[in-house]
Amino acid sequence: MHGRNRSELIVMRCCVCRRWVALRVDHDDLELFLSGVLVQDAFTNENGAPYLSPAERELFISACCGSCWDSLCPNPNTQPTAYN
Repeated sequence: MHGRNRSELIVMRCCVCRRWVALRVDHDDLELFLSGVLVQDAFTNENGAPYLSPAERELFISACCGSCWDSLCPNPNTQPTAYN
């Protein structure tokens, strides 16, 4: 059962700001991710929808927290890019 028992505590460090981020995930979902399943497919609820936020999923993908990701790759429709 995906996402039912989010008792596994994961602590990850952002590769940019070096802050620690704590997440609770389902152990079986974590095993799926570690076996190669895409993050958006591994951490889903019983309806098949991801239960991690986009920022939390990005932490698994790039080790970059949501705040740093927003600074490095802002939405071009709402703010200018941090680099040109």
